[in-house]
Amino acid sequence: MGSFSCQYIDSEKGYCLRIKKECVPGRPGCVLKGKYAFAIPIEERLPETKRKKDDKDKNTGK
Repeated sequence: MGSFSCQYIDSEKGYCLRIKKECVPGRPGCVLKGKYAFAIPIEERLPETKRKKDDKDKNTGK
C-alpha cells in the first residue's frame, strides 16, 4: 500500500484545482493517471462518485 500527495488538491474541499472537479485520484486529467495502480479501478470509483453527488443534490434541492 502506498500514498501520494498532489500539488493540485484543495484538501479541505476534496477538489482538484487542475481539472476543476471533485478529486478522484486517477480520473482522466489527473496527474496520477497511468502512473499508479489503484486497488479499486477508476471505472468503478467514478460512477460511485457521480451517484453520491446526485443523491446529495436531490437531498439539498439543487
